[in-house]
Amino acid sequence: MGYYIKNTSLSMKYFLLLWVCSAINGSCMMPPIQKSQLFNSHYECVKAGYLEGLQMVQAIGRIEIEKNRLFVAFNCKPETSI
Repeated sequence: MGYYIKNTSLSMKYFLLLWVCSAINGSCMMPPIQKSQLFNSHYECVKAGYLEGLQMVQAIGRIEIEKNRLFVAFNCKPETSI
């Protein structure tokens, strides 16, 4: 599949979904946060997911993260799966 995409100039776009989750009750905030930017590759989307997740953790802050055992989960979905 990668060979076909590379040699025919076709490419898939990806969008980033993020959830704030709690390890205490095993649930995540719904609906997820969907970033408006589309990414040209799964790799670029994953890099953005880690960076955005870190920014969210820093914005929430140590006290809330510790108190509620929060973490950020993310997924990169192909644009066609919307």
